Amino acid sequence: MDDLVTKDLREPYRMLTSRSEYRLLLRADNADRRLTPLGRDIGLISDDRWAAFQAKQARIEAEKARLASTRVLETSELAAAVAAASGQALQRAATLKELLRRPHVHHPLLVAHGYGAPADTGISPAEAECAEIDIKYAGFISRQEKQLQQLAGKAAKKIPAGTDYSSISTLSLEAREKLTKFRPADIGQAGRIGGVNPADISALLLHLEVQRRRAAAAAASDGQQQRQQGPESNVVPRAEPLPAAAASS
Repeated sequence: MDDLVTKDLREPYRMLTSRSEYRLLLRADNADRRLTPLGRDIGLISDDRWAAFQAKQARIEAEKARLASTRVLETSELAAAVAAASGQALQRAATLKELLRRPHVHHPLLVAHGYGAPADTGISPAEAECAEIDIKYAGFISRQEKQLQQLAGKAAKKIPAGTDYSSISTLSLEAREKLTKFRPADIGQAGRIGGVNPADISALLLHLEVQRRRAAAAAASDGQQQRQQGPESNVVPRAEPLPAAAASS
């Protein structure tokens, strides 16, 4: 939606997953978690719907806490099933949270061996899957959140007026063409140009950082050479006194 209302798109807009650089953050299962609070702030979410949303999030958080606190012995049937599914034997007792982090191990496997959530919690399979995704991809999600925060913090970073975008091979061909045409003054403006995606912005930031370091290294090298030459190079030679005869004339 942001692309459609802020970018000058002169061709049919294609809703492709490749246009989303942060796929782990913009998932279908967490759409309500991301958008419902925004809807509530502008008055689109009723009290009943808001209460249902909060109850759902509480069930997911409670399930994540249960998975983190429940331990399983390495000799249990579940441990054997996890080893068969992941190809990695369980060497010691582990929490259900640690088991879910293993490849090919999913919440239904825990339920099949009697380690599902108690019936009185009322958690649905979809909510249990949300808890599993948060656990399984926690490291990747945290990394993407940091990348997004860093990118947002660099929106005001200036782009030198003489930047040669055609020489930046890591930019897409479309991004090189659009950036050369519009000549944005900073990263924020560059990101709002149609055809320039988040990957292009990351490549541009990297290019600017490399150029900055090269300039700093060159300045440091020049300063070191001047210091090595010593102060003698800056001393003005003292004029020799005139001979007596020339002085008297």
